[in-house]
Amino acid sequence: MRIWAIKRGLLCAGVSLCLTLTGCGDKLLERSYSTMAPHSAAFWENEDADTLRAENYQDLVNALLLLLGEHSEDGVVRIYGDAPNKAAMAENACVEVQKETPIGAYLLDYITYDGVAESGWYELTVHFGYRRTAEEQAAIINATSTEALPEALRAAIADGRGSLALRVGYFDKARTDVMALVQAVHDEVYPPPAADAEAPDTETPAAEANDAAAPEAAEPPETAQADAPPDAEDSEGKEAAEPSEPVYDVSPWEVLFYPDSVKPGIVEILLHDAA
Repeated sequence: MRIWAIKRGLLCAGVSLCLTLTGCGDKLLERSYSTMAPHSAAFWENEDADTLRAENYQDLVNALLLLLGEHSEDGVVRIYGDAPNKAAMAENACVEVQKETPIGAYLLDYITYDGVAESGWYELTVHFGYRRTAEEQAAIINATSTEALPEALRAAIADGRGSLALRVGYFDKARTDVMALVQAVHDEVYPPPAADAEAPDTETPAAEANDAAAPEAAEPPETAQADAPPDAEDSEGKEAAEPSEPVYDVSPWEVLFYPDSVKPGIVEILLHDAA
């Protein structure tokens, strides 16, 4: 019995190492609430590797995530098992992958799907409508926690990138705290104007003396005001109200969360210039 347990442990370790080396591990374990067992991982149905198989709902979700991980446009999954309504299961899995998983919420506009009941299985054909390119998907940076966000932001700025997408394995901060991290890095790049840098709004004694010595200007005749265009005074008032310098935008970087929930898995920062 002890020898069998050792062999089983070595087999599980070998499976984990294989998934790590091939890059499939993070794809199948995309969601933090996924559960995996050695026998329930999504396997290819045939040697041509053009069809996946699923024994249950979790297998089906993992199969769709595997297709997303490869940026596949189409895919086929054969659903086995004793689920009473495999069509409803397929619909729920497609909605969950697009709306509730970080990679699906970040990459996809939609999923179209069609199912056919065959003898012994239910064959699901899916098509993914992407709003991100394969290059954008490959540019996603993986991190264990949100603590890596400031360093990743500084690196993206140094590389001259216009955006940053960070996939976080453990979302350990509230969304407001993430926004504060982004704001702190922003203020490093675009320091806000100092409060004492503005010129004082008071006149010097010399200016006051000159004003006292200067003769009072004669008031313009009433006829001149009557001859002015009716909208001249309004236009002058509007021009005077406009600020001479652009107002500093304290938060010009847009921060997006995928999915848009309390515990997202991907944070995207759009790095456009400050106003």
